[in-house]
Amino acid sequence: MDELSLLIREYIEYYMADVHTTLPGVVEKYDAKTRRADIQPSLKRKLPDGKFVEFPIIPDVPVRYSGNKEFTIHFPLKKGDEVVLFVIERGTDKWKAAGGKEIEEPDLRRFDIQDCIAITGNAPHEFIAAEEDGLQIIHKDKPDGDLISQVLMTNEKIKTIYKKKAKVTMQDDHITSETEKCKVEMKADVLTAKNSHVTVKLNGDKASVKNGSQSLYTILHNYFQAWQINKPCTTGSPATHFLHPNLEKDIATADTNLGLLLEA
Repeated sequence: MDELSLLIREYIEYYMADVHTTLPGVVEKYDAKTRRADIQPSLKRKLPDGKFVEFPIIPDVPVRYSGNKEFTIHFPLKKGDEVVLFVIERGTDKWKAAGGKEIEEPDLRRFDIQDCIAITGNAPHEFIAAEEDGLQIIHKDKPDGDLISQVLMTNEKIKTIYKKKAKVTMQDDHITSETEKCKVEMKADVLTAKNSHVTVKLNGDKASVKNGSQSLYTILHNYFQAWQINKPCTTGSPATHFLHPNLEKDIATADTNLGLLLEA
């Protein structure tokens, strides 16, 4: 390689050392109110003598989340979270101050590392694994830790979970909500609500309340049957009216069963 070619190559390499495009970084500090972060670039710069030095921490980096002026998705960033830095072609001082368009930036710097935005979710090693297919929002206490909350959307269903103790699932006209001891289910014209003891069901124009083998229908049905079989009695002159002993027993039983079934 002749001296001129070597000189040109060295000049290009020297010039390109300050031309930045994209590189990973680590959050040092984040302000959710401004959505700005201080970022430490992950990759060190290699000097001509072979040594490596860290880039300085880049302050006040805008963090990109999906959203606009009316809707947004946001989650907090913590120290140590990994991001990817995209370097903007021109200076960004005026853009960061006001946003918008037709910005006249007087600074002539190009591809400077300070003119970057951060994109979240760039962890190559520690990340939360998606265990099901579909669009998901997952929150865990750590990447391989316990589930705190999850939203799952597929072609067949939408499911939300909180600490694996509360779940809501929607499938066409079928909606189910459940906790460890309670469950509410809606399907077509049927609504069912139950806990560990009682089941309430609305089916079309009928309703039922059950507690194990006892139900509101059977209690009242047996009570009315008892009235038909064991009618009130009249005896003596002047007349004395009294309930048949079996009817008194059935009334007491019905009252007890209704109390167990309906008293909240």
